[in-house]
Amino acid sequence: MNSNTTNIYLLRHGLPEGDKCLRGLTDFAITEHGLSQMQQASDGLTIDAVISSPLKRCCHFAKTYADDKKLSFETMSDFAEMNFGDWDGKPFSELFEHHNSQIMAFFKSPYSVSPPNGETMVAFNQRVTKAFKFVCQQYQGKNLLLVSHAGVMREILQLVLGVQKSDGQFQQSIDLAYASLLKISVINDKGDYFYRLHL
Repeated sequence: MNSNTTNIYLLRHGLPEGDKCLRGLTDFAITEHGLSQMQQASDGLTIDAVISSPLKRCCHFAKTYADDKKLSFETMSDFAEMNFGDWDGKPFSELFEHHNSQIMAFFKSPYSVSPPNGETMVAFNQRVTKAFKFVCQQYQGKNLLLVSHAGVMREILQLVLGVQKSDGQFQQSIDLAYASLLKISVINDKGDYFYRLHL
């Protein structure tokens, strides 16, 4: 592989506990079925290093995968899911019953409306994109497995595809199933980075 090209495989966690909840930073454990989903999705990859969100639904599998293959492993808190504040970890049914107008406003305009006592979408986007650019530099020329969350993956895709941060249409139009796997190649041309999503 060209030493200027880095391949980053984005893997969403499999089915965790707390189904039908807005999980966010709430640290739900991964289920056995979820582990199986992640194993199947990552089977056959050639990987040099593993990075993971510190949340259990990601790092349980990621650490085991790295240990089994004798790869370097680290967790990075900037790849944790968004902090939804007062909504974090609550069932969607409860949220829509008691906070319907606020929830819908957030989904429609996440850069204008924030979860009460939670993280702003601007702050979330900034920490994820900064961390992603950092690993592109630190792991240049490597094949990297990055285990994280749907929200994190959408923010990375927004960067890779050059999508403007104007409303929630982009986030809501991408459905990432459990254990979804995406490949992104990053080319470093004398300090300028070019991204390519492989479908």
